[in-house]
Formats: sequence, structure tokens, C-alpha cells
Amino acid sequence: MKLWGYSSVFFAMTLPCGGVYAQTPPPPTHTFHDPTYHLSFDYPANWTFSQTDHEISTFHLDARSALRNARLRAVVAMPENPFPESTFSGAYVYFSVTPHSSAPSCAKQAVPARSTDKPGASQINDIPFTHGRDEQRNICIVQRDEIYTTNRRGSCYRFDLAINNFCGGEVSGVKNITPQELDQVRTRLESILSTIRFDSR
Repeated sequence: MKLWGYSSVFFAMTLPCGGVYAQTPPPPTHTFHDPTYHLSFDYPANWTFSQTDHEISTFHLDARSALRNARLRAVVAMPENPFPESTFSGAYVYFSVTPHSSAPSCAKQAVPARSTDKPGASQINDIPFTHGRDEQRNICIVQRDEIYTTNRRGSCYRFDLAINNFCGGEVSGVKNITPQELDQVRTRLESILSTIRFDSR
């Protein structure tokens, strides 16, 4: 009985250590820093990154409510299709800035004029954002965009979390992307958004 007791204590003490060693390290990331607008964010090192429009995506096709003078500062794209047997076709996080923008104008960008939705409020790393969404429809919903805007020093900072898919899955033999799969993609995009921070000075 005593031996069993000691064995139990030893076994219980070894479990936490085994758990620690079993943990996998977080995936490597890169940091984007905008020296002009004093903002940084992190993104997975294996994602595709660009500061040039039309290189890996087209900003104004995905961010339809962005003003024409909005300047694309950076875009990161998911490098792989996590659901190859679905209609999923791509996911992006866009960062853009509209200079000389008022706070009401900036908040208005978060909800397209054609939408009846009301904007919401979000706090990301103590930064207040207006949050809205947009959808593009063809035969089906071909694009979903979660929009976050905040006004700082007279400029509108905007982040678009865009998820694209194609219609006609019943013809091509793939299945429509499910709400659960969309949520998984959205979570990965939001993990980038959660790293946003402004320079301390």
C-alpha cells in the first residue's frame, strides 16, 4: 500500500513535466512596421506578404467600401488552402490608410452604404475600432469582408479580413465551404489583427 502511494505521488509529479515537454512551440512570425503611420502587426512567417497592390490580390475588389484615396500599406495572404475539397479560394488581411479623414467618415467606411447593418465597436489592444462587414454575392456569396476602422491623427486606419470562395461546387464536384470552416479561416485572420499596436512614441 505504501509503495502504491509513493508511485502515485511520483506519477502525479511527472505528468506536468511531460505536459510541458509535449507542448509545441508557437509558429514563427514576421513583423510588419509602417514607419510613416507608426503601426506594427505580426503575421505567420509562411504567409505571403506584399506592400504592392495587384501583386497578390486586388485591394479595391475586396475592400469595396474603402475610399478611392485609401492607400494600401500592406497585405498578407493565406499561403495554402486548408479545405482543398471546398469552394474556398483565398483569404487576406489588408491594411490601408485614408489620409485627411474625419472620425465620422472613418467609421462610415466600416459599413457599406448599401448595407442595412449598424456598425459595432471593438477594442483591439486598447485601440477602439468600428467594426462592420460586407458580402459580395453572385450565384452564391463569393466574398466576405470583416472591416475594422479607427481614426488616428486625422487619418483613417482600416483593416479588411477578406475570405473569398467560388460558386458552382455542385458542378466542379467540391462541397460548399461550411460555416465551421469559415470560422476557422476567420480565426486565423483575427489572430493577425490581435497583434496590432501603435508605436509608443
